[in-house]
Amino acid sequence: MLICFYFPSMKNAGNNSVFGGMYTSFFFELDKLDIKAKLVTDLHEVEGDLLVVSTGNGGEKQAAKAMLKLDVPVILSIYNSYISFYKPFLSHWSNRILFAYNPDSASLNYIKYNLSGIRYFHFPFGSDPKVFHPLNEEKIYDIAFLGNASSGYGRERYIGKLIHYVKQNNLKIFLAGSGWEKYGFPTNIVAHGAETNLIYNRSKVCVNIHNDRQYAGEDKEMDANNRLFDLAMAGCCQISNGEKMVAKYFESDEVAVVDDPDEWIAKIDYYLKNEIERKKIGQKALERAISEHTWEKRAAEFAKMIHKTMDEYQFRNQKAETITRFLRKIDSLISPLYLLKEIRIIRKILFKTGFFTPK
Repeated sequence: MLICFYFPSMKNAGNNSVFGGMYTSFFFELDKLDIKAKLVTDLHEVEGDLLVVSTGNGGEKQAAKAMLKLDVPVILSIYNSYISFYKPFLSHWSNRILFAYNPDSASLNYIKYNLSGIRYFHFPFGSDPKVFHPLNEEKIYDIAFLGNASSGYGRERYIGKLIHYVKQNNLKIFLAGSGWEKYGFPTNIVAHGAETNLIYNRSKVCVNIHNDRQYAGEDKEMDANNRLFDLAMAGCCQISNGEKMVAKYFESDEVAVVDDPDEWIAKIDYYLKNEIERKKIGQKALERAISEHTWEKRAAEFAKMIHKTMDEYQFRNQKAETITRFLRKIDSLISPLYLLKEIRIIRKILFKTGFFTPK
């Protein structure tokens, strides 16, 4: 079996630097299960027995083109339903779709996709112990955060206090990503993988900041980032936010999680001053990551998701009527209507009225 992951967005160097290594680890583990997988970014390279396409966040048009080109069962890698669910598109393609998946565990995804006749699976990120693992390195940084300074509404509440705390206490901090210039730090680009693992292991405390929408609620969005799992696999003392979300994957003595920015800083301060506690929490996080959150585990879960849905797919009527074939062609030509919310004034109105939390 060959699975083709058609993700045009991976042409972007930034996306590839963050997610490319994860797909390499994931595909390596799938291969052990006799499932070949390849990631392509150009339509002419699309081939295989199963097709994975990305929908939401404007991806429907490219997804439709790929589905028209390759007449095989389809798996949807979706964007969060809270922000970009597009029912008309799904109704045109539902008989071709095996299932939809996303790292988001919120109930909204299950409800909306089930109502569209599509099974939804929560599929969180994982980590690769061959890439992220403890190193016997000297701790040359007090704190490290490898993430953009402005990639999400709500992060600034934590970042502002973090920078103030660091400067006030004359601490050494390593920051990577864009947007740090306004805080007086240079831009650092660190490749996801061995270089990232080295920085993590050279830091006493590693912080993790989710934006507000990533933990908007169990009924809206609960979308843990990959950093949560990589820091744990590296055996780091991790201070995160998103209490209810992180609790789905780690206990409180494995990852320290606080949603109040002042208490979050206090937690950082506590672990910086307690080396024994730092080592203890990092070791427990590592043990949990190895037992439950490897890409090997995720690959096995993905294979089960395929086998679970393939039988019902084969018994399904997959023929499309003339009007449906016409609408599918339209899908490949026109961007989804939900992108109207990307217009600044519309987005502002939705935010002010409580219908939308920006990311």
